[in-house]
Amino acid sequence: MTTSPPASLLTIIALARSGALDRARRLFEEAGLAAVTDDPATLGVLGRLLKDEARRAAADDRGRLWRQAGDAYARAAELSGASYHLINAATLALLAGDRTTAEERANLVLARLDVGDTGPETPYYLGATRAEALLLLGRTGEAKVALREAFQQAPEAWEDHASTLRQFTLILEAFGEDAAWLGPMQPPRSLHFAGHLAIADDAGLRGRIEATLAEERIGFAYGALAGGADLIISEAVLARGAELHLVLPAPPEVFRADSAVPLGGDWPARYDAVLAEAATLSVVEARLATTTMLHIRLAAEVAMGKAVMKAASLASEAVQLLLIDPGAATGATAAIGQHWRRSGRRQLQLEVPRPEAPAARIRPLREAPEEGVMAAMLAVALDCEDGSGADAPDPGVLDRIGQALAACARPLATPVLAGQTLNLAFADPAEAAAAAALVVRAFGSTPARVAAHYGVARLADNPFGGPPALVGAATAVAPDMLASTPPGAIHLSESFTAALHSWTRVMIGETPYVGELSRSGEVIPLYALTRAGP
Repeated sequence: MTTSPPASLLTIIALARSGALDRARRLFEEAGLAAVTDDPATLGVLGRLLKDEARRAAADDRGRLWRQAGDAYARAAELSGASYHLINAATLALLAGDRTTAEERANLVLARLDVGDTGPETPYYLGATRAEALLLLGRTGEAKVALREAFQQAPEAWEDHASTLRQFTLILEAFGEDAAWLGPMQPPRSLHFAGHLAIADDAGLRGRIEATLAEERIGFAYGALAGGADLIISEAVLARGAELHLVLPAPPEVFRADSAVPLGGDWPARYDAVLAEAATLSVVEARLATTTMLHIRLAAEVAMGKAVMKAASLASEAVQLLLIDPGAATGATAAIGQHWRRSGRRQLQLEVPRPEAPAARIRPLREAPEEGVMAAMLAVALDCEDGSGADAPDPGVLDRIGQALAACARPLATPVLAGQTLNLAFADPAEAAAAAALVVRAFGSTPARVAAHYGVARLADNPFGGPPALVGAATAVAPDMLASTPPGAIHLSESFTAALHSWTRVMIGETPYVGELSRSGEVIPLYALTRAGP
């Protein structure tokens, strides 16, 4: 038995985590690792790759891939003795339709747990593994008790809870049984919130908000911090001990001057107090000097998407809370609400009429920067894998990309070829994700590299003639991201990833976090798109 995994295995694991699943599998095969039968780490990676392939496969192929993944984990378990490998092998056998093998492996898991033959595992993991094995054996009552006990070992390990609950849901679906009993064990819900300025703040409103947060079991909240609705909801979130995640359209001091100071009174001081207590703070345009409604819309889309992503990571639910003026059918809050409803997600509304005499100093914000537009931007690398320009895609690839784009929504601006990079832009992330999938297919067997960013840019007249051009600092982000994008991957900025989740129903695991990029003093979290398109 080898004592350590082959060096290339680490690269393959990194590629799989980055979303370049096809390339990871190809390198696995080219390295001869598919023939390895005596190294549990290699077999575990094979099981993971096959499991990922099964999730993406057509229904007719899924059972075969589940079985192959389970067999790889089973062989790894024989060599390592690790309960992790064996419980995966057991569940995958069930998903493949082999209940007898699943039960045999589950019984072996329980036997190892009973004698302490588990390796260095946490109490939570041991309890959850026991519960999963019991469930595979049809001992549902005992599984429920074991699962509750496991959760008590780590009551706030929400990500671990979510992973276990997803696994239990798959098993119950395979059995054709109701998974409703898992509901009370789900992690807290996530919330996106919004509302209008110049709101009448009183004890009655605060009580209604607090009751709503309690009834919905809100543990994580995402939104801006404008004076009025945003601030009141944020204070209620903090008061119940939930996490507050702020997404601002402009730097905190700029947004404070534009949204809290004009209200007068204690709104600015309350803004400062909440800002200091927030769990995280992100700004969609760090250099913005004046807040615009377009940036507010961008921040709202990102905040909505972050709430959805958090809920997906925890196998929970994202809901939206709006404080609305029943007499106002238009405006920013109404548009934000329409955006959320389009996805079919649940929305809660509390009616709060505006005061008849709002603060005199409130002035309407600019709609947008001059010539400003929301843009979902793609950068496509046309050079070779190491960026040298050698072995570039064949000359016909640009023609194929052009033909592929004919099936997409019309680009926001004319595609631009700059050296070995093709720059594309679309009106929203869903359109751009669909275009990215078509571009990747146009490369054929050559691994493509694509990066994407979502932000506010300028659609300016071209002084040299021709159609308008997309310009501005945001247009440089996606090309810069290509430097850290491996062949075969589509990497996304955080703003693109979050907004994509607000526009579409992206499934869990389809935009995994892969790292971060340091750019001009700014750190950009990076994600991979493993299944492009809405």
